[in-house]
Amino acid sequence: MLMSRTSTLILLGILTILAPFSGLPIDIRNLLAVIFGASVTGIGLSIRAHEARSAAAQPPAEMPSVSEPVPPQSISPM
Repeated sequence: MLMSRTSTLILLGILTILAPFSGLPIDIRNLLAVIFGASVTGIGLSIRAHEARSAAAQPPAEMPSVSEPVPPQSISPM
């Protein structure tokens, strides 16, 4: 079963939070931080590109029609 991109982001966030408390040597924790950060960045860019493609595929929303202001029909002299 494949995880969705948002689920993967959540999991990577949890792993990033827990990594400092894992008891692993500092070099491995630093490596994990780089891997998790690169993964989060890649997934974020992927989601952003997908949203941009979705927005471009939709027809543009119609602009609301703007009409010239119409003066009142009857104006009192006073």
